[in-house]
Amino acid sequence: MNTRFLATFRAVAEAGSLAAAARRLNLANASVSEQIRALERELNATLLIRRGRGLVLTNAGQAVLEAAGEVLARVEDLRHRAQLGQPSGMLRVGSISTALITLMPAALRLMAERHPRIELKVLPGTSTHLYAMLERGELDCALTVRPHFDLPKSLGWRELRREPLTLIAPPWLEGQSVDELLMAAPFIGMDREAWTGRIVNAFLKERRLQPRELFELDAQEAVVIMVAQGLGTSLLPDWGIAAPAGLALRKIPVGDWRYDRSLGLVSHRGPREALAEAFSSALTQSLQK
Repeated sequence: MNTRFLATFRAVAEAGSLAAAARRLNLANASVSEQIRALERELNATLLIRRGRGLVLTNAGQAVLEAAGEVLARVEDLRHRAQLGQPSGMLRVGSISTALITLMPAALRLMAERHPRIELKVLPGTSTHLYAMLERGELDCALTVRPHFDLPKSLGWRELRREPLTLIAPPWLEGQSVDELLMAAPFIGMDREAWTGRIVNAFLKERRLQPRELFELDAQEAVVIMVAQGLGTSLLPDWGIAAPAGLALRKIPVGDWRYDRSLGLVSHRGPREALAEAFSSALTQSLQK
């Protein structure tokens, strides 16, 4: 069986049309159509049927699609083994925004220097969004906040750094302690449902603090800008927070390690595990510089 035809079939199933799959694979529509027909002849089964303007899987097609992922993963694993220790292939990496601007650039440079055969595709997102993509098999690994739940056996976790929870405030705001400053101005909070927001809310709850909330959002870089512009205070993990150009910012760590944010790499176990390990090593080395 030509595994390239299997990959084409999977692309059509995911895209929902021959044309969309052809664009993704950089092939002519006729070539995609012929590969699907050849696969159907070999399997003696109809895999796709037209419905409206798109294509949908038959029962046979659904069964083949479920097995195709494992077959293609094993083929890729064989390619890796054939490289005599030189890892190669596509690695799909997700990253939260703060890691994207602090950790990712140096790690990508190391990957380009040491593993030129690994092709990296980097996708940004929130921890919640990236974890959902991992579950659906759309990512191989992701830089996220440590999940607040147990991971399945198919996923592994490696902590890269801890980021202390820190109060940020305009420099002119009166007050010396974290509690005083939080109550002295409006509060710009993290989304309560976000993984970082859970840490912030747990701290406020334990300290029995109820600052006057101005906004709630899951965009830490935007929060830093608003605080530096004097709109209020906030609590954020210190991922390397700095005031925007031309503005000033006051930072005070809360001083309680229990509310540190753990940042690390969640990765799938399996055929691309060696690629994720190479990327993890690059991240670790970039932190040491």
